[in-house]
Amino acid sequence: MSVTGREATGAPSSDDLALFTQRRAGPDELRVLRRRDWAAVGIVAAVLVGIALRFVSRGPLWLDEAQSLAIARRPLAHLAEALRHDGAPPLYYALLHGWVQLFGTSTFAVRSLSAIPAVLALPVIMRLGRRIGGDAVGIAAVVLLAVSPFAVRYAVEARMYSLLLLLGLLGAHAVLSVHRHRSWAATAGVAVVSAAMLYTHYYAVFVLTVVGAAELWLVWRRRDMASARVLLGIAVGAVAFFPWLPVFLYQSRHTGAPWASAPDANAILGTFDSWMGGARPAAQAAYLIALACVVLALIGRRGRRGEVVLQTRFALLPTKLLAVVVATLTLAIVVDGIGQQAYAPRYLSMGAGLFLVVVGCGIAVLPSRRARRTMLALLVVACLSVSLENAWQPRSEAHLVATVINAQARPGDLVVYCPDQLGPQTSRLLHTRARQVVFPNFARPHMIDWVDYRQRIKTADAQAFGAQVDRRAPNHHVWLVWSLQVKPLAKACAGLIDHLVASRGVPLQPVTRHPEYSETMSLNDYGPVKP
Repeated sequence: MSVTGREATGAPSSDDLALFTQRRAGPDELRVLRRRDWAAVGIVAAVLVGIALRFVSRGPLWLDEAQSLAIARRPLAHLAEALRHDGAPPLYYALLHGWVQLFGTSTFAVRSLSAIPAVLALPVIMRLGRRIGGDAVGIAAVVLLAVSPFAVRYAVEARMYSLLLLLGLLGAHAVLSVHRHRSWAATAGVAVVSAAMLYTHYYAVFVLTVVGAAELWLVWRRRDMASARVLLGIAVGAVAFFPWLPVFLYQSRHTGAPWASAPDANAILGTFDSWMGGARPAAQAAYLIALACVVLALIGRRGRRGEVVLQTRFALLPTKLLAVVVATLTLAIVVDGIGQQAYAPRYLSMGAGLFLVVVGCGIAVLPSRRARRTMLALLVVACLSVSLENAWQPRSEAHLVATVINAQARPGDLVVYCPDQLGPQTSRLLHTRARQVVFPNFARPHMIDWVDYRQRIKTADAQAFGAQVDRRAPNHHVWLVWSLQVKPLAKACAGLIDHLVASRGVPLQPVTRHPEYSETMSLNDYGPVKP
């Protein structure tokens, strides 16, 4: 290994001044798919296992999934009104509406929609990696995405995040094509992907802002007409979003995420950590290896004698790709911090695939075929172990609660959800004639109304709610589905439990919190009001 201040492959060409450019494919020792060897078998097996895991999940829908289904089951004409009370754009819900019309509303059917873009992303990332760094990068990127715990996790979740990941990769392809071909077809691709991203998740605004600002700088400093075409495509995509703008403005004023705190500077590395699998030991190992690969991608080069050359000058293409990802994360985190809005790494799923391409660039820098295969194998083993564990872990206890209520509740009984965020996923599993209400406003449990939610929970009165419950079902059982996981309502739900114990006595608890579930809940069975 050596250190130099010069590019090992010579000075950059003028084409490298573009935000993304096409790298010419050269001879590559990692073209294992063309060889009949065990590495090729391992690569194919890893990809096939990753595809299979995109259709495997345990347990019922959790809150966000059940909310998505409740919205998607509305008539298309009512979709905009339903989303005014949720806070999301409509594309995924419109797709899910058509999907459940064709395949039904079973848990597998609902989740399988997300598997489609998750599988389609695999050839897309392979092609993107090859365009950026050759066959070595393409193969590494597709294998990493195939076994990625993050990608597998959201491939089996009835949410828009696997679609968002696919759109991020397609967007990078579109920008590359504009810079290479300078064609109107490629510009139209940028416009279509930009509009689709905006209609899928509002955080697309951040990545489009970052890419647009970079392209604008190139237009101003270099008079780059390809960058002007990219800007035109982004502008057309933004104009296509205008019909939805009134709904978005209403949502921005009245909906939000009051259940989590605003992000801080640690959220950038935390997002990379989440993209590699999260807090499990194997995922942490994958995260550290991936960061090392990123460093190699930025400042590493393969020397003429096969050694790794560390440079003081950054490699242009991986650096630009990573800069877009980091700048997007930074912008989103700063805006969320100023607005005191909750942040989650999944909101920026469009960057997860791009990050893996950079990791693939780092693997390709390693000097020997054995070193590259070993590094890739370490990442595959670590990521695949986490993905398998995620596939085995059930999401929600809703089915345990629903089984007891279906078997034991009687007409006239009252099922109460505290907080209301336990209602959508549990109520869809019930076929009892018992009445169902949610805390704090006695609304129906099938869909949460997020409009002015923060103010609603601030004014929640557990004692007044409990007294009303006693008046509605004085001679019947009250089935309280509760959890203290949702911090803004934890104190209020504890107060409701105290009230029901005082008015009805100590309850039976047929379902208790099981920590192996990611969404836990308990069930209390209270008898009639004490005389």
